[in-house]
Amino acid sequence: MSILEELWYGNINPSEDRDISDEEKKLVELMARHQEYLTSKLKDKELDEFKKYVECCNEYTSLVECQAFEIGFKLAIQLFNDKD
Repeated sequence: MSILEELWYGNINPSEDRDISDEEKKLVELMARHQEYLTSKLKDKELDEFKKYVECCNEYTSLVECQAFEIGFKLAIQLFNDKD
C-alpha cells in the first residue's frame, strides 16, 4: 500500500505517531494535576461548566492540529513541486 493509501485508510496518524519531549510530558502532567484538583474542588454547576470548558479546549486543540497538518501537507506539496 502506498503512503497516501495508508494515510487514507487511517493506518498512519501523524499526530499520534511522534515522540513527546520531556517538556511536553511535564506540561501534560501539570495540566492533569490541575484538572484533577479543580474537579475535586468544584461542585455541581461549577464542575459542569469546567467540564464544558475542558471539552471546548480539547475541540479547539483538535481543530488547530488539523489546520497545522493541512498547512504542513500543502507546504510539502509545494516544496515537492518546486524541486528544480
